[in-house]
Amino acid sequence: MQEEFRHVEDRYARHRLIEGWDQERLAAAKVMVAGAGAIGNEVIKLLAMMGFGHILIVDFDQIEITNLTRSALFRDKDFGRPKAIVAAERAREINPDVAVAALQGDLRFDLGLGVYRSMDLVIGCLDSLDARLALNRACLRAGTPWLNGGIEVTVAEVALFGAGEGACFECGMSPEMWERRARRFSCTGLQTSLPDAKMPTTAVMASVAAAYLVQEALSLLHAGSPAEKEGLRFSEKITISVQPYDTGTYALPRNPECLAHEPINAIHVRTETPSEVTVLDLLSLAGRPNGIVELGFDLITELACVHCGHREPFIRPLDACDENLLYCEKCLRDSRHPETVSWLDSDHPLSRVPLAELCIPEHAVLGIKKDGARTHFQLSGRPIWPQEGV
Repeated sequence: MQEEFRHVEDRYARHRLIEGWDQERLAAAKVMVAGAGAIGNEVIKLLAMMGFGHILIVDFDQIEITNLTRSALFRDKDFGRPKAIVAAERAREINPDVAVAALQGDLRFDLGLGVYRSMDLVIGCLDSLDARLALNRACLRAGTPWLNGGIEVTVAEVALFGAGEGACFECGMSPEMWERRARRFSCTGLQTSLPDAKMPTTAVMASVAAAYLVQEALSLLHAGSPAEKEGLRFSEKITISVQPYDTGTYALPRNPECLAHEPINAIHVRTETPSEVTVLDLLSLAGRPNGIVELGFDLITELACVHCGHREPFIRPLDACDENLLYCEKCLRDSRHPETVSWLDSDHPLSRVPLAELCIPEHAVLGIKKDGARTHFQLSGRPIWPQEGV
């Protein structure tokens, strides 16, 4: 009798009893989880259990012993291993039906905008203000809705953002938050040596935040339109306190001076990868040989010592480097200066270098500008979920 029951019911049988439930929609969904820490662990676990068909996990960090009190997917034997890789392995164990991919990298530098454009939803489970700002801008430009989750000792917070006219995460940045971010960077644009502040958290609040995040994901994917969605509206935030018990929902006001609202509409999708094309190639493809290619970030091209005059080539995003870069091994002083560019034209020495060597990630979207007109090209890359060719 028990064997017969197994044949009649599938893994999602209890889901299908829910009125309006669409398991096939979830199976087709593509969701990115940014951050595989305490909240990310719980979100990934729930997404896998509920049959979200495609999950991309992005995290640059490794597992530490303190993660074990708040991260259900990690074990003692995982110390030192990448969080994204381990979380993906455990998600596949939870549900082999789900296609799970992992990127061990920094979403600010290692994730092309085309990846965001391919997602139905992005769930932010981050503990870094800089990462949240980068995620917010990428999702706005890609036109992809995203959820932001955060926790303190007894409080969880979840907000939903879209690409419309409403407020974004950056709209709600307080002067104190901007000041805190400014302390992370020197006047040269390099990261300072200030350590990241460690926030006290518990598995309880991580679970609370994750439950609301995944419930919002379910509501968004099941809604026929934003107006039909249950739960949070776009540009709305809910806070949940457990000491004392309390919840509150707030509409977030749009900041008319916010610089993050820059959606990209027309994009030409190419089959070439950053390893296969140069700046000259892109200008030729766009029919604008005298235009410029906008990188979308400040790229260090050279380090020049203002004391001894020593110069050396150096290719890396400015925001990815810290003040140790200023130390000159020739004169033993903190006197080096990073030379940077944010765009390249056909006359630049780097215009013939493959874009991958200029720190352009796969699936990147680059702007090509001439005489005030801008065209966008999306480059290709390896499939996110190789097992499905997606």
